[in-house]
Amino acid sequence: MADDISNKTIVVLVVLTVIISVLGALVVTNGIGKMDAGAQKPAVTTSSSQGKVSLTILPEPETTTANGMVTFTVLPNA
Repeated sequence: MADDISNKTIVVLVVLTVIISVLGALVVTNGIGKMDAGAQKPAVTTSSSQGKVSLTILPEPETTTANGMVTFTVLPNA
C-alpha cells in the first residue's frame, strides 16, 4: 500500500487535465473564429437539370417444379 498514489496527486492531475482541456478548447474556437471563409473556394457546386424516369414493375414469374432421379454407384478401388 505504500506505493499507492496519494489523493493530493490525483487531485492535482485532474485539475491540470481540466485546465489543459479548457485552454485547448479556447485556442481551437479562437482559431475557427479568425478563419476567412471568403477566400476559400466552394467545395460543392450545384446544377439543375430535368429528366424523365419510368418504372415498370413486372409480375412475379411463376415457379415450376421438376421431378428427377439421380443414381449413385460407389465402385471399389482397383
